[in-house]
Amino acid sequence: MAERIMAGRPTPKSSRRSGSSTTTNTRGTTTKPTAPTPTPDEARELLEIKLAQLNSLLWCCYGDGNGWFEEAGEKHRDNMLWIAADLAREAEMLLEVSGRG
Repeated sequence: MAERIMAGRPTPKSSRRSGSSTTTNTRGTTTKPTAPTPTPDEARELLEIKLAQLNSLLWCCYGDGNGWFEEAGEKHRDNMLWIAADLAREAEMLLEVSGRG
């Protein structure tokens, strides 16, 4: 069932390559090493994926007006906004790499 929920277009193969050994620290947690910079075509494809994810996330939080976001509690609201901010930041970077930024 998790595959069905997480289903979507696959990430381009080149973004699955192992990145550099540098790790970054965001909000007190260590993240995976960053992937190599995608080509402009890969960046456009990844941008489309990130924007679709962000759209769905924000629709679930706010778009249908069901009140779930307000009832989720401060910790979950903070985490959801953190996810949205990360997706927006990644989309911005991909836009620049794709040559449209």
